[in-house]
Amino acid sequence: MPQEKATLDEKSYYERALEIKERRPYSPCRAACPVHTDIQAYIGLIAKGKYNEAFDVITAPNPIASACSMICHHPCEQACRRCAIDEPLAVRNLKRFAMEQSTEYRRSKRKPVTKTMNKSIGIIGSGPSGLTAANDLASVGYNVTIYERHPVLGGMLISAIPAYRLPREMLKEDIDDIISKGIEVKTNCEIGKDITLNDIISKHDATLIAIGLSQSRSLNIPGVEGSGVLLAIPFLTDVAFGKKPEIGNNVLVIGGGNVAVDVARSARRLGAKNVSMVCLESAEEMPAWKWEIDECLEEDVKIYNRFGPKAIRRTDSKVEGLEVVKVKSVFDEMGRFSPTFYDDQISFIEADTIIITIGQMSNFSFLKDSPIKLDPRGRIEWDPDTQMTNANGVFVSGEVVTGPGSAVAAVANGHRAALAIHLYLKGNTIKGALPEQEKEKIAPLPTCVAEMISPSSRQDIKHLAPEVRCDTFIHFEIGYDEEHALKEAARCRGCGGGAYVNINHCMGCLTCQRICPYGAPVVSSYSVIRPEYCQACGLCAPACPGRAISMLSYDIDEIRNTMGAIIGNADKKRGNPIIVGFLCTHHVGVLGFDLPDNIYKIPIHCISRVDILDILSAFEHKADGVVVFHCDDGTCKYKGIKERVSARLENAEKVLDSLGIEKRRLAMLSMTSNNGEPYKNACLNFISQIKDMGLRL
Repeated sequence: MPQEKATLDEKSYYERALEIKERRPYSPCRAACPVHTDIQAYIGLIAKGKYNEAFDVITAPNPIASACSMICHHPCEQACRRCAIDEPLAVRNLKRFAMEQSTEYRRSKRKPVTKTMNKSIGIIGSGPSGLTAANDLASVGYNVTIYERHPVLGGMLISAIPAYRLPREMLKEDIDDIISKGIEVKTNCEIGKDITLNDIISKHDATLIAIGLSQSRSLNIPGVEGSGVLLAIPFLTDVAFGKKPEIGNNVLVIGGGNVAVDVARSARRLGAKNVSMVCLESAEEMPAWKWEIDECLEEDVKIYNRFGPKAIRRTDSKVEGLEVVKVKSVFDEMGRFSPTFYDDQISFIEADTIIITIGQMSNFSFLKDSPIKLDPRGRIEWDPDTQMTNANGVFVSGEVVTGPGSAVAAVANGHRAALAIHLYLKGNTIKGALPEQEKEKIAPLPTCVAEMISPSSRQDIKHLAPEVRCDTFIHFEIGYDEEHALKEAARCRGCGGGAYVNINHCMGCLTCQRICPYGAPVVSSYSVIRPEYCQACGLCAPACPGRAISMLSYDIDEIRNTMGAIIGNADKKRGNPIIVGFLCTHHVGVLGFDLPDNIYKIPIHCISRVDILDILSAFEHKADGVVVFHCDDGTCKYKGIKERVSARLENAEKVLDSLGIEKRRLAMLSMTSNNGEPYKNACLNFISQIKDMGLRL
């Protein structure tokens, strides 16, 4: 939604950096995210232990971020440039960690938004798209009412996604954030039954239909009618709301998508002894996500691939099983879905319960006697460029018009619909004003750069054992603790958050080109730092004699500008020296938290960021010593850092000496300094050395 822009003088460094960042190619992970979450930014904040700040970045484009941290198919991970080195960042799991760490912070932010627009919007449906649109419009100051047929909000998130995948308390946190803005909620309100669509249209200045795909498709095969045959969505809805469906011990699920997997795994948790799936596709062609299939197989669900349903066999109306025909091909030569079969190859799969999960559709019965038209294929007529139906002021969003997709894609469409409604109510033209989904992204990691990056194993996520999780709907995935989250966050290469040059200050002196280990700068009359090469190490910025280089991820002046607040007023009667410690976030979460209490820890993404001026600022504010911790050989995420920073510290020692400050008050320690002893013992030795020299009272 459009926001009032600050004047140049009011903008912080980060606001200006963000404007520059938005004009540049996105990191591939961010470009792949349907809502373009600034993944590099929030992972960098997690690495620094700034979880509340990470929460703000995560939720800015995604109001159901807690839900997505559990169920998102994470296209960002497939796009991660670490794939060219080892394994992608565990983005979804890091998002979950940040959301869990910021619970109290997010609750403290909840408050009503003043209604300033004097217009009202009715939103039908409270799934990802409807909730997103409601959040956006309420944030601007509109009166928003949500109409939901179920007893609670959440749409298909709560009525179709099992609790073992999406814990209800996580979804509730998202919904509470949204509703706290002053949104009116009408649950147990079915359109066409409890209120008509025409009533809603006449009551509000604009209406949004965001009902999703709430009905299951069935099959036109013999034996499908009668007991023992269920449809996926009613089955999952009953499970979600505590109405245990009647199933036998031998359950067969027809379908190979994610819904089919949810149904099969839910049937196992309901007590079915034998659960199997049958689908047209081969194991490689199945539309369900690979990790979902793997988890399904772990839970002893059998999958029959390359078979199509032919008939349900019954004896005295009781289901005995499914006749299937062998699949010849699923797709035609153009890649279109067009299955063909070997009609003479018929098999039989025993089952006493069959659940059909072959697709979903919307229930349009509520459109009766309304102005909304359906096209010849039975879909709502709408204009994707305006999100509006044929009826003026009535908009649509989400899967009801886009078709099946992910929750985060529905969020993206909800944003578009909210902006379209805002423009409509302001009397502005919608067509051409809605943002493009596709974003330019940074080029793939050059091979020469990838070869310079040390492999680093992804931190695994643990699951409850299959024999344990199949007896319960408790969430089966065990999230990161702080140590593992920080280790994983440290693997991020910071794509899109690297260096940029103010050409008005650049002298073309070649310093950045000489110092960069990755060959990112190209200098002619001024320096250009190529984002596909830049690894955001920050080595160049402190070295630039013209101060022409800045970092998109952080303000290079921030540490020295805040040093006084970090140290505070030095107690002249202190017994222990004040030590400022610069610690790489690559290790701070593992060993850095065990430092002596009198070390003022400043986590940074790499010691390459430490400037001579940062060190001098510490001494200016009465620090008794400064220690810079560097990673051991083979563990530093960047190349050539130790040697470059060592040279910088030697220059700092010369400056300190000229100021009459003992240069031994400055030290560089490795992760295993002092004959292999860890940080803490090395620090104790340094503290002892400072005490011998005396405190700077």
